Amino acid sequence: MTESADSSKPVFGLILMGGPLSGALVRDIRLANELVSRGFEVHVWWAMDQGPEGMLDERIPQRWLFNAFRYYGWGRGAGSRAGRTMTRFFRHHNRSQVAQNHPALMERLMQNMLRLVANGVENDMPIVNAFARDLSATKVTHVLPMLSVLCPWVETARKQVNHKVKYLVTFQGYELYINYARRANLEAELYREFSRVTDESDFKAIAVSEDYRDRVEDDIGVSKEKIVAIPPGIPPAEPTDRQEQMKYLKEKLSTYQEGVPLVTFLGRRDSEKGIDLLLYAAAILKKRGVNFQLAICGPTLFGGHYSEVCEEIAENLRINFINKRFIKNEIRNALFRASECVVYPSIHREPFGMVPVEAMSHGTPVVVPDSGGVASVIEANGAVAGLRFRIWDSGDLADQLARILQNQAVRNKLAEDAPKVADYFSVENLANRVLDHIGVTPHAQSATD
Repeated sequence: MTESADSSKPVFGLILMGGPLSGALVRDIRLANELVSRGFEVHVWWAMDQGPEGMLDERIPQRWLFNAFRYYGWGRGAGSRAGRTMTRFFRHHNRSQVAQNHPALMERLMQNMLRLVANGVENDMPIVNAFARDLSATKVTHVLPMLSVLCPWVETARKQVNHKVKYLVTFQGYELYINYARRANLEAELYREFSRVTDESDFKAIAVSEDYRDRVEDDIGVSKEKIVAIPPGIPPAEPTDRQEQMKYLKEKLSTYQEGVPLVTFLGRRDSEKGIDLLLYAAAILKKRGVNFQLAICGPTLFGGHYSEVCEEIAENLRINFINKRFIKNEIRNALFRASECVVYPSIHREPFGMVPVEAMSHGTPVVVPDSGGVASVIEANGAVAGLRFRIWDSGDLADQLARILQNQAVRNKLAEDAPKVADYFSVENLANRVLDHIGVTPHAQSATD
């Protein structure tokens, strides 16, 4: 391969995986938008599904890498056409609902896609060839796949391109799709492929936190010396009046009690999120006579069974809570602002914790476990915006919630520091860190520079 004609003007290509992996997707959409706002040329390819309408900057051209239904079993050509037709006629929200209500469908699509990766993406050369043609036509110099599982397409396609194409491996969210691989006995093969593409890439890989860097080494076997930690980016929240947001919730949520302190969980309602721990902690606080209300809002990725179990637990504990699966952004933002605190009680080594940082950007304290990447998000820039509880310990979680609910001075100090901590995790800082890592100046140079 030969160097591009003008390596001082990089052209970025991002491969985004649409579907339920929303946290990872949001990170990379924000990065793409930030890069194009700085004057860089940016292109996006979609894998599996397209993301929510209107989130990508309109200046970014969008193409398909492949649609999930290519690997459904109808025949690859027929599957691709069917999938793209569904995407054209049904909105992202409707497609997401179908995926979340039919976990067996997601299981089949994900396992078939992962099986291709494990066996080698060269077993579907039409996709590789089309991607290589796109890379040549767009003159993309740096490819940033959203997930490590997407890197094999880049590594294989770039061999056909007559200019230098570099790629960067990002480790985020692999523990979600590796569950599908484990049930298909593909885990070891995928880990070997992740190690291979990391060795073949042009830069040290990125992990979204220091703890996740360690986890990649523990799980996959990629030495942490080959990885750097760069956290995701969160845009600043629009300033809003807290009392007005409380009134808004009263109008929109029939079970919301204005004037009663609110504790909120926002995120996926799946088993690794530890919502049952929060319910036990709520029961402990109720028994102590602590007055508050609870909100648990968010969709699922792996079907509704865990969510239904949590509802049964709440009923047995006599815990009433605001229970919403899909909420509009306006309500989501109001919940962030109106809450006394936002809780993220994950039971696994949470890679990062986008929701706690979003809450802090609204000036709201957070409570997180003392394990995983999420444990590190409450401190930055010399400020502290949350409390940690001992992982898997509902009693300690109840104690930390009580410190915020019963001590206004503690709550006020954490709330004051929250925007300072969130600023460390800004989208601007994410872009600066990524560009510095790959040796690119932070803004595109003009022709006269």
